[in-house]
Amino acid sequence: MNANHFKKSIVLLLLTSNLFSQETSKILHSKDISISIYNNNLAMINEHRSINLEKEGKQTLIYEGIPSSVIFESIIPRFSKKTILYSQNYHYDILSLNKLLQKHINKEITYKVYSSAYTYKKEKAVLLSLNPILLQKNNEIISGIKNSDIIFDSLPKDLLTKPSLIWNTNSKKGLQNIELNYLTRNISWKSDYILKLDKTNSLSAWITINNNSGKSYKNANIYVIAGEVQTNAPKVNLQRRYKSMALMESSPVVSQKEFAGYHLYKIPFKESINNKEKKQINFINKDNLKIKTKAQSKNSIYFHAFNKIPSKKLSHIIELNNTKNDGLGIPLPKGTIRVYKKDETLSHFIGQSTIKHTSLDEKISINIGKFFDISQEIKQTAFKRTKRYIKSSYIRKIENKSNTKRSIEIREQYNSSNIKDIEIEHNCKNNCSFKKDALYSYIYTIELPKKSTFNLETQYELTYQSSFN
Repeated sequence: MNANHFKKSIVLLLLTSNLFSQETSKILHSKDISISIYNNNLAMINEHRSINLEKEGKQTLIYEGIPSSVIFESIIPRFSKKTILYSQNYHYDILSLNKLLQKHINKEITYKVYSSAYTYKKEKAVLLSLNPILLQKNNEIISGIKNSDIIFDSLPKDLLTKPSLIWNTNSKKGLQNIELNYLTRNISWKSDYILKLDKTNSLSAWITINNNSGKSYKNANIYVIAGEVQTNAPKVNLQRRYKSMALMESSPVVSQKEFAGYHLYKIPFKESINNKEKKQINFINKDNLKIKTKAQSKNSIYFHAFNKIPSKKLSHIIELNNTKNDGLGIPLPKGTIRVYKKDETLSHFIGQSTIKHTSLDEKISINIGKFFDISQEIKQTAFKRTKRYIKSSYIRKIENKSNTKRSIEIREQYNSSNIKDIEIEHNCKNNCSFKKDALYSYIYTIELPKKSTFNLETQYELTYQSSFN
């Protein structure tokens, strides 16, 4: 230990000793704990503990077992009996031989006095310093003792081996019930979905919780909240810290509800979440879903000159409506969805994508990859540009080489601040339908039989609001 580090350790020791100079009591075990976990690596903890105080008046209360990732400014304690809280400190000692020695300066310790290599007797003396180790016995100063020869009978009461809150209080005698709320970082959750495409078309979902907060939560009520919570709010006013906080409403079954602009999911049973652990909890099981698959191409309208765009595979899109009629009808938090399809014997993974927070009656559309046997090639047949307009004509050769009839969707759009109008001509009829989806956004839907080709011919004429020079 260098001189500077030794000085800092002594200063810290003196400050800590000051805190514990009065009556000290440890508040150890949680009776009830609830965790509300947010999407942005944040959780709010609500826990209850009790302690039977033997004395009344000024005393130090140690609330042991706070996560090392706690947001100190968010801590909100509430006491069942009238309590004056003068100050609170967050303290964490890492247990080490040097720390134990520091805690025993100017205190009597036991040390070994060897008569041979393996034989020793125990003696008592007062520890004066650490570097070097100096002991005082009666009027003698003893040196040359190794730190490994010092025996500690027990851990000092003020040595905190877990992150803890130290409260300097004036408290009433008797049973004191304490409720504590605080925010901690490094707990996160996400949704993981499994979509099975078979006779039942089933969807299951799992809440995946990742705890790296520095604390384990035993037998806890668990809530997860879907939505983007703003975290740069002002600090809690000290005078409001001792007011009661309403607990979240519990439910005996898997449930979700709207909550302050977000969606709150209540796990219907208690679970333990250990530190540095991932845990999955099943929260959705739905089957008989009405699912549509299609091949899709999305692009801007080609208002530029080109010869040919080489053949490209079309995207594999799966769609379902989040409605009760289509087998769902529940708000879905954002997450990863993995898709499996069964052949005669086994289910195979066929792709994955992500979904956003999806409310009731919204459409879910996921892109799981590219079709192997469905492609398109685009060839421009005419192009003209003037000061007032652009005219572009091209043919899409869409091929379905698979043994299955496929629904093909071609989406084209154009964005510009200098558009007066866009006129369209196309050959979409019979097994092809056309609709205007939004301003300057168009959809062609083609029901393409197996082993067949469709040539989609389009002509777009864009008129400018103002002419170019």
